[in-house]
Amino acid sequence: MGDKIKIIKEKFILKKKEFVTPHLIRVYLENNDVSLFENTSLGGTCKLLFPPLGIRDIHYAEFDEDSKKWISPSDKFKPVSRTYTLRGIDAENNQIIIDFANHGVNGPGSRWANEAIVGDRIGVSMKLKKKDLVSKTDFVLLGADLTGLPVISTIIETLPAHVKGIVCVEVPTENDMHTIASKADLEFKWIVNPNVGKGSALFDLIKKQKFPKRKEGKRFAYIAGESKSVKESKSFFKDDLEWKKDEFYCTSHWKAGKSEKNALEDCHSKIEEESLIKIF
Repeated sequence: MGDKIKIIKEKFILKKKEFVTPHLIRVYLENNDVSLFENTSLGGTCKLLFPPLGIRDIHYAEFDEDSKKWISPSDKFKPVSRTYTLRGIDAENNQIIIDFANHGVNGPGSRWANEAIVGDRIGVSMKLKKKDLVSKTDFVLLGADLTGLPVISTIIETLPAHVKGIVCVEVPTENDMHTIASKADLEFKWIVNPNVGKGSALFDLIKKQKFPKRKEGKRFAYIAGESKSVKESKSFFKDDLEWKKDEFYCTSHWKAGKSEKNALEDCHSKIEEESLIKIF
């Protein structure tokens, strides 16, 4: 059997936060020593532990030497865990970076990102494991909504210059479109769907793209977002395009109609509902 994967679990304080776009919040979390997190994967998942409403510190279970048992904090202080993407590491300043899809105060993660002030504490845990998110490739197709954007953004920023590709992103407003730097030769396609979670806007955009034949070089697709678009994309690459298993990866981050970890329902409840979906 292989070695058991270790998990690091640390407390961080909020050092800075910024609104990258109206529906994307970036936070910078500081710790005395983030060197352990350098043994993880950028774009990999991490668990964030949010304190209950009104609490600005994080309380972990503590080991009682007398009873030899772990004692959990009371319900008043017990944190709530959600899964996010490790967006970046700033070893020089002992900070890690996390992007939040902003859907107001609906859900512990988005609420914390909106309401937290500098100095507030949060818990972070992550597997000590490095992995490549994308296989070595000549062509890449990246697709995401706001919940999947952090992971494809890390991919975009680390692609080598020889790679060509297409990036398809679904956002709730035109103001959520923004620049993501890359050495690779990428064409960005944005689709604005104000009715988040309704329909398959991301998949509709992906299936309209032109893809290289297998004989033209190595190719890879990475799709992350709402369950319906992800499932349809997976079926599209597997059954319609007949790509091999190692040529695509599709991962669902949330499901419309359910209280998922990063669900975007109501993220733009004040936006007038539109039937028109715009493509840029």
